Amino acid sequence: MFAIVTFVLGGCEAVPVTPREPGTYEVFGKTYRVMEESQGYLEIGIASWYGTKFHGRLTANGETYDMYGLSAAHKSLPLPTFVKVTNLDNGKSVELRVNDRGPFHEDRVIDLSWAAARQLEFDHQGTARVVVEALDEINYPDRVNTASYSSYYLQVGAFSQADGAMSLLSAIQQLMNMNGYEFDVRTLVSEIETGVLHKVWIGPIHNELYEHELTVIIEAAGMGSPLKVEVD
Repeated sequence: MFAIVTFVLGGCEAVPVTPREPGTYEVFGKTYRVMEESQGYLEIGIASWYGTKFHGRLTANGETYDMYGLSAAHKSLPLPTFVKVTNLDNGKSVELRVNDRGPFHEDRVIDLSWAAARQLEFDHQGTARVVVEALDEINYPDRVNTASYSSYYLQVGAFSQADGAMSLLSAIQQLMNMNGYEFDVRTLVSEIETGVLHKVWIGPIHNELYEHELTVIIEAAGMGSPLKVEVD
């Protein structure tokens, strides 16, 4: 039997990865185990960042690394996991999506994209002290929506022509499926003074954590910034 060898970025250099038993992988002779879930994850340590050398290459979950987007690499969090990273030296925070593996250094807990490091204001230095928290109902119970209104939606586009709306709807639906979400994506028609608008909505949504995750995914895909719409 031949060993299957793939590559991940790891934030420093492309490294050979040998799959082992389910939920584990090996890099440089060391076996890493992927967490079964990220619920309640919180860790304090050193963050680094990676930039132009890996821009455009594939990440560990098959996406294309974009140094100008907000993303990160982590050795053991499930892919994807949404986290909040706070620079302990200046209090700056950024919320992003983990979609890669690394950094494979014992003294570092997370590798950030250049854009994320810039928001945390350590892009002109190699590392920073950070706290990394999973964005979930354990770490952020106040974001679990218990509002009295029945539902809300995310509007991701509005078009004067139906073709534009249908094209975006198809792209959004594909994005939802690729990331494992089952929210409905629909079009609605609204009358305006100059005619009609064909709107693309996602939802209904009852949890602010999902709202944030969807917003990050859509913005990272270059599909604009969703607008929250409450419905009585």
